[in-house]
Amino acid sequence: MRSVLLITALVLGVSSAVARLAVAQTLCTEPAMPAPVDGNAASADQMRVAMAEARNFIAQSSVYQDCLMQEVDAAKAQATTSGQPFDGAIEAGARTKVDASKKAQEKVGGEATTAMAAFKNAHPH
Repeated sequence: MRSVLLITALVLGVSSAVARLAVAQTLCTEPAMPAPVDGNAASADQMRVAMAEARNFIAQSSVYQDCLMQEVDAAKAQATTSGQPFDGAIEAGARTKVDASKKAQEKVGGEATTAMAAFKNAHPH
């Protein structure tokens, strides 16, 4: 009987560790930042492409951030369902990634705004 309890405890411990590891390996894909453009030297077509890439990056980053937080919610639900404590490091890691992603959004948005201002100064109509 004691060996059955020991094996059961071992299996539950391994299952819990595997579940935490699976959550740590996110299914969310962080978008790549677009290359900045020099508004002084860019053509109108290059500026259109650069602005579209910046908007797309910002939108995809929001999807990425939502995905990360949905994974946290799923991990919390799984912990509750399995009767295991939720590992707070999962949420802390996700929030760190979300914060970094938000900073990247701000950077790309700022670079796009600066490039557009430079383009307008270099190409007055």
